[in-house]
Amino acid sequence: MAAPLNRKEQAIADQIRALLAQLTPEGVTRVLADVEEHLDSDDDQGPAFSRGIAGPLGKLEHALKTKVDEHTHALFLRQCSMQNTDASNELRNCVYAIVHGKSYDQMVIEKLSHAVQRTEALTKLIGSFGAPESEAR
Repeated sequence: MAAPLNRKEQAIADQIRALLAQLTPEGVTRVLADVEEHLDSDDDQGPAFSRGIAGPLGKLEHALKTKVDEHTHALFLRQCSMQNTDASNELRNCVYAIVHGKSYDQMVIEKLSHAVQRTEALTKLIGSFGAPESEAR
């Protein structure tokens, strides 16, 4: 459970509730989602490479969030630590495994493997296609 708010925090929370009371429930949801998104974009806890990169199926730009109990969270973080990874990567792997039957990491490896195989096949068909200066003399 979160620590109780101090006076200043309580005053701000009261002001926020008063402002939100002026909106429809849908408006409240949109405003809070927007605020949370802005706060998350400033969050430096996740790895920098997880934002704005292209995955095997396109750009990774949609955040997924959930809440779990404290015990599960601690076990999950311990598992991430033992696997020498972070929570973001593990959650992404879980989502891809559920949806595609393969983890995100597996899909990236397959994509890279296919690119290497394609390059090797082209090399067999048309020979080396490096620049002339790259040839050994």
